[in-house]
Amino acid sequence: MSTRFRRVAFSCVILLSVAGLLAARAPQQARGQALKSHHLFNLPAGITEAQVIEAIREMNGGVRASGFQGAVYRLWRVSGEQAGEYLYLWEGMWPDQATYDAIHATEAWNSALERTQPIMDRVFEAQVYNRFIEVPGA
Repeated sequence: MSTRFRRVAFSCVILLSVAGLLAARAPQQARGQALKSHHLFNLPAGITEAQVIEAIREMNGGVRASGFQGAVYRLWRVSGEQAGEYLYLWEGMWPDQATYDAIHATEAWNSALERTQPIMDRVFEAQVYNRFIEVPGA
């Protein structure tokens, strides 16, 4: 082996070693901001709370079957004195936008949506919908 080849090979080994050490010490890249979807609503005539609960269970089954962790739907009802006109909050919690998009693209989630569509369409006719992203550092 020539001296020049040894120097180049040695330099490459040093460079790769330093790059590996720097990469190991670098902080993990953030996955993205967590987000929530909020549907404020009242029960429409002919729809019961039990039907909404069953729809949410079905949708959560679709989320679980999609294979993603950290996402869930929850139902909240006003308790005590109320400041607004809506009695219910259907909340979706998502680790990040990429997970949200991936779940909503799965066969499992879309099948659950199809099965619950008649209830959800009625519930969300007069909803107030907002999406929230997590404020980092709070």
